[in-house]
Amino acid sequence: MSFSINMMAAAKTDPALVDRLERLGGEESPCCVPEYQDLAQGVLDTPRFRASLKRIKALSDENRLLAVALLRRRKELCACEVQAATGLTHATVSHHMSVLVDAGLVSVRRQGKWMYYRLNERVEVNIP
Repeated sequence: MSFSINMMAAAKTDPALVDRLERLGGEESPCCVPEYQDLAQGVLDTPRFRASLKRIKALSDENRLLAVALLRRRKELCACEVQAATGLTHATVSHHMSVLVDAGLVSVRRQGKWMYYRLNERVEVNIP
């Protein structure tokens, strides 16, 4: 069997995958691995994919998801209220909330020495 593979894509390709794809195709044809690697890279490179991944990662932590669920039930919470609800230290709450802010899920405002958080209205995420 002969086939051509993009050498850059082949560096990341498992040879067993190439063999299996050829057997599944039933004919001697160029391998489709580079095509799908290019397709995947095109998806990975989009801003929408990166933003979605950032949101999903931010919500993958139990404490951050809980904070977001609490914010869904209240218009706004100060950091100390999130701390009281979660039982986390101030530093840990600050870290978790900054991850949520960075992901675009939550906005923050300072009033004196207090930080107040609220859900961003334009976020399209199903929150429990």
